[in-house]
Amino acid sequence: MLTHDFDYETLIHLSERVAWRIDDVINQTTRLDFQRAFLPDSLVLADEIRCLSPAEKLTLNHIRGNSYVHIFAFIEEYIIAVAVRHASAEIFGDELTLRALLRFAEEEAKHQTMFKRFGEVFAGSFQTPCGVIGEAETVAGLILAKSPIAVLLVTLHLELTTQQHFVECFREGKEEVDPLFRQMFRSHWLEESQHAKIDVLELEKLAMETDEAGLQRAFADYIDLVGAFDDLLTEQAQLDVESLSAAIGRELGAADRAEILNVQKKAYRSTFLVSGMTNPSFIKWIGELHPAFPARVAEIAARYST
Repeated sequence: MLTHDFDYETLIHLSERVAWRIDDVINQTTRLDFQRAFLPDSLVLADEIRCLSPAEKLTLNHIRGNSYVHIFAFIEEYIIAVAVRHASAEIFGDELTLRALLRFAEEEAKHQTMFKRFGEVFAGSFQTPCGVIGEAETVAGLILAKSPIAVLLVTLHLELTTQQHFVECFREGKEEVDPLFRQMFRSHWLEESQHAKIDVLELEKLAMETDEAGLQRAFADYIDLVGAFDDLLTEQAQLDVESLSAAIGRELGAADRAEILNVQKKAYRSTFLVSGMTNPSFIKWIGELHPAFPARVAEIAARYST
């Protein structure tokens, strides 16, 4: 059993209480403030790059902000499918569970729409095109082919990550960033707080039906998915360097490209991999799934931290 103090009915009530509309966050009148950073530097690490001027670092921040939003829209593709899959299993089951899972799916689809709308606003106002990773549907299919427990572990990892980012980086009183970014990820955080808890409840059900060998296979699948995600993040970092060169209007030399790419790979790993694998709640719950899992995750997180 996983220890928690929530149930599906409570999560429905919380979801209803914090519900918001996309148009109240981003709409046809939305304008981005390119005089401000989009992301806190703790997620970009631009200050570690010596070959860029302050203005170029701000441009990198804007490119990374667009990529950050795109990555969340990208992963929503499979999360929506996960929520629908779990809801389908409850069509003739518990009504409260079904309602909670259907709200989960609808809210994730809403998040994806919001993030895609941001991408359109960004593309219409940034000085040059920016490359982003593609084939979200194909990647979603590969993820969904893995063990259901592994898929939920990755989902929990990512949903705890975005909550941690908001609390540690975007919340008022933290680093000064564009107000739209703060509002977008505040809205996202309000609903992801319930989604992570639904992940836990669904994980608990699956774990009760899974033997030792099944848990070990699921954990191996989770690690495989983290590695595949790292490959996607590296691809996005490479695209970001190309986008930066075009945006600042100068060809970056080999040494400068290598410096920027190495720092950005480090930033992406810290932002999307290490933060989730070291999240205290994630560590607690995987330890309740199996006592050996926290140490194994810590070892892998340490490799991604170097």
